[in-house]
Amino acid sequence: MENTTNKAEYMIRARGIFKSFQDNEVLKGISLDVCQGEVLSIIGPSGSGKSTLLRCLNHLETIDKGSIEVKGEFLVKNDTSGRAVYAPKHEMRKMLSCMGMVFQQFNLFPHMTVLENLLEAPIQVKRQTREEIQPVAEELLRKVGLYEKRDAYPSRLSGGQQQRVAIARALAMKPDIMLFDEPTSALDPELTVEVLKTMRGLAAERMTMVVVTHEMTFARDVSNHVIFMADGLIIEQGHPVDIFGCPKEERTRLFLGNLLH
Repeated sequence: MENTTNKAEYMIRARGIFKSFQDNEVLKGISLDVCQGEVLSIIGPSGSGKSTLLRCLNHLETIDKGSIEVKGEFLVKNDTSGRAVYAPKHEMRKMLSCMGMVFQQFNLFPHMTVLENLLEAPIQVKRQTREEIQPVAEELLRKVGLYEKRDAYPSRLSGGQQQRVAIARALAMKPDIMLFDEPTSALDPELTVEVLKTMRGLAAERMTMVVVTHEMTFARDVSNHVIFMADGLIIEQGHPVDIFGCPKEERTRLFLGNLLH
C-alpha cells in the first residue's frame, strides 16, 4: 500500500517478503507500511502467516527474499541475486532496539518479582542503573494498573495481570514500535478485557502498534488500518470501516461472517 506519507514518518516498510519453512511457503510476497502513531491490526484464519510475518518484522525469523525498513534504515534487502541480506549486526541491534514485542505467552521470569522483570532488560541491555530505571518501571506499573503488585511473583498473578506486566516490561525499553502477537489468545474472556484496555490506552497515546489479533472489536474500533491475511497473502486491506462494513473480497466476507454472526 503506497501513500503520500513522508519517508521519515514510516516506522516500518516491508516489500515482497517471502518466507518458507522447508517446503512450506508461509509468506508469499507480503508488502505493508506502518506509519508513525498508527495502529495496524492483522487478522485472518489460523495458519495464514500472521504471526510469522510479525516475527519477521523484528528478526525473530529471517526472511528468504524481500526488504524491511525500520525508521528509514534497511534491516534487510535483496542482493543482486535476489536473496535477502541483513544489515551488519551493530546496525540491526540499533534498529531492533526500537521495537517491543508482546507474545501470546507472557514469558515473564518466574524467579523475579514484577518490578524486577521490568528492571532486568534496561539494566542488562541498556546498561541503565537501577536508580535510573526504577521510577520509570514503577510509573509503567501504575499505567497498567499493577503498581500494588510490584513485589509479587508472576505465579501469584492472573493471566491478564501477567500479560499487562509483559506489556509494561516491553515499554520499559522505551520502544518506538510495539508488536503484539495475539496477546489475548491465552486468556479467559474476562481477563482479555483488562489487557485490551491497556492496549487501547497505548493507542490513545499514539504509540505505533502492529497487532496480530482475533479480537475483531479491537481491530474494528482501535485500528487505523486492517490487513486480512489468508494462505500467506494479503487478501484485502484498508480502513476498518471498509473492511468490516463492506469487504470487497469474498474470502474476507466469509471470514468476518463466521466470526461476527
